[in-house]
Amino acid sequence: MTDLLPSSTEVCIVGAGPSGLACALALAARQIPFVIVDALHAGHNSSRAVLMQASALEALGTLHPQLPEELVSGGIQSKTLTTIDRQERLLFRLRMTEIAAYTKYAFSLLIPQHQVEHRMREYMQGGGNSVHWNKRVIDVKEVVEGSQYELRFESGEILTARYVVAADGSKSFLRSFAGIRFVDPYTKKDAGPGNNDLSFVVADVLFASPLPTNVPRDGLQMMIGPGGVVITAPMLGEDSAGAPPQNNNLFRLYFGVSDTPPPSPDAAYLQAILDARGPGSHSKLHPVPQIAKVLDSSRYRTRPALVDRYVHRAKGGAYILLVGDSAHKHGPAGGQGMNMGICDGIELAQAIDEYRKSAFDAEKSGTPHDAVQIMDAYSTHRRSVAAQVIDMVESMTQMETGAQGWGPYFRVTALWAVSKVPFVNGVLAWKISGLGHAKKT
Repeated sequence: MTDLLPSSTEVCIVGAGPSGLACALALAARQIPFVIVDALHAGHNSSRAVLMQASALEALGTLHPQLPEELVSGGIQSKTLTTIDRQERLLFRLRMTEIAAYTKYAFSLLIPQHQVEHRMREYMQGGGNSVHWNKRVIDVKEVVEGSQYELRFESGEILTARYVVAADGSKSFLRSFAGIRFVDPYTKKDAGPGNNDLSFVVADVLFASPLPTNVPRDGLQMMIGPGGVVITAPMLGEDSAGAPPQNNNLFRLYFGVSDTPPPSPDAAYLQAILDARGPGSHSKLHPVPQIAKVLDSSRYRTRPALVDRYVHRAKGGAYILLVGDSAHKHGPAGGQGMNMGICDGIELAQAIDEYRKSAFDAEKSGTPHDAVQIMDAYSTHRRSVAAQVIDMVESMTQMETGAQGWGPYFRVTALWAVSKVPFVNGVLAWKISGLGHAKKT
C-alpha cells in the first residue's frame, strides 16, 4: 500500500524523533491538524540517548498520564548517578532522590531512545495519526504571499502547510533554508567540524556472567581518568511476546576517545578500552567485565552549538519553527538532549495553539492580529533553556575528559566536597532533572 501524503495540512512536522513526536502528541491533544514525516525508513534511526529526566516525563504526563508510567515500567530507575576514578574510589554520588518533593520521578530513567519513540508512536497512532516514513524534503518555498510553505519531497509529492516544524536534526535542511545560523555559543563561529570536537563511541553490549559487582545493574556509573570517560548504563532487555523486559546484563557503553574509532567498533576494540581504563582495570578487587556480544555500536563527534533564533516567519505569516537537535547540540554529559527535545516539542505545540486562538479572536473581533510575540516568546524561552543546559553540559564535560593537571584535580575535588552537602546535592539534582526549565504559566 502506497503511503501518500495529503496535499495540505496546517502543521507539517519534519522529523519523527522524540522532539517531533512530542510536538505531534501535543498537537493531537489540542486537536490541531498535522502531518508528521521522516526521511528514514521506519526504525532506521541510529539513536544514542539512554536517559530520561523528570522534566520530560512530567511534560509527557500532561498529555497522556499513562505514557510516562509505561516508560518507567520499561526502564531502570537510576536513583543515583555515581562517578568514580580509575582506582574505583568514589568521587561523588548525585542523589536524584533529593528532588522527591517536586516530582514522583525522582530518578533518571535508563531507557533507550528507540523504545521511548516506540511508546510515543503508539499513543500518537491511538489518536488516528501515523508517521509517513521515507519522505525526504528536497525543496521549500513560500506560496500564497508567504502565508504557506510548500514542501517538495524526493518522492515527487508536494504538501503545503502554515507551520513547518523543523525536527530534522543537527544537519537540518529546514534550518538552512530559513537562514538561521547554528553557531558555537562561546566563539560565535559557525558550528562546523573543528579540532575541539569530542569523539565518543557508543555501544550496546551483553556482558558475560557473572557480572562483576563493580558494574552496577541499578544505576548509571561514570569512570573518569586520563584517556576519557567510561560510562556504563544498564538497560532492560526488549519485550518478548508480551513478556516483561528482563535485566540480562544488557548495557549501553559510552567511551570518550582521543583517536578516530572505526565506524562500528567491534568487541575487540571495545574490550581493549575496558581493559585499559574501565571498571576493574586498575583494581585488584574486581575483574574487568567481559563483552559476550556486541548488539550495536557506532562513533560520533560532538561540539556545542545553538541557533540564534528558533523561529522564522514568512511575510504572510507562515512559520518555520525549530525543535530538538535542529536548534541545539552538545555532548552526552547529564543525558539532556532527548529531554530538551521533548520539552521543545510540547512547548511549541502550546505556542502554535495560542497563536491560532489569538488570530481567531482578532478576526472575530475585527481587531488587528498582533500575536507574533507568542512565537517570539517560545524562541526566547527555549533558547535560554538550551544556553543554560549547554553551559552545564560543558562544565561536566571538562571534568569527564579526564585531563591531567591541577585544574581538573581541583574541579573534581571541589565537586566531591560540595556534593556531600545535602542542599548542594539537591541543587545539582534539580539542574540535571530539568524541572526548573518548565514554562511559567
